[in-house]
Amino acid sequence: MKRKRTEYRVSLSQQVGGKDAWGTEFGAQTYGRINVDLLSVGQGTLVLIDYDGLERSDVSFQREAVVESLRKHRPRLLFVALNLVDPDVQENLSLALERRGEWLLARREDHQPSVIGKRLTPEQQTTLERVWAGGELVSSDFGEDNVKLSTASSRLAWLWKAGLIERVEGTAATGGREHRYYPIG
Repeated sequence: MKRKRTEYRVSLSQQVGGKDAWGTEFGAQTYGRINVDLLSVGQGTLVLIDYDGLERSDVSFQREAVVESLRKHRPRLLFVALNLVDPDVQENLSLALERRGEWLLARREDHQPSVIGKRLTPEQQTTLERVWAGGELVSSDFGEDNVKLSTASSRLAWLWKAGLIERVEGTAATGGREHRYYPIG
């Protein structure tokens, strides 16, 4: 089940005023502008980081402008990179994410998500793929795979905190608290 959610687009080429984005200082200035905008965006909003028109960028700009924005606003906001087609720009973003121990979903041209940044463990990757395939999951859905409820809950919570899935709180049939998890890519 694909969830409908509010979207907010951050055009990096508009934020930087052109097609080039270099350096720590310029990245920090851009972060300041992005941060002010994101402070007014409601919880659960899908923030689309749009790379359209950005042709060149280094690791330090990506680290300061994009990665720090993710770190500041996750898990309140959901982030996906769009139009990340230049292999050098993508590699520099991936390196910036990896150095900060972060991840980001990137929507490919076929609209399928991929994870860039720090490498996921096989268990994390399998759990993420299960959420992507299922569309909506709760921890107890993993019982049929002989995964303990506590293990499934921990894996799902970790993916949510990493910004790779969405979590919505609800109530279980037993009256207890139950989180539902959804793909965001």
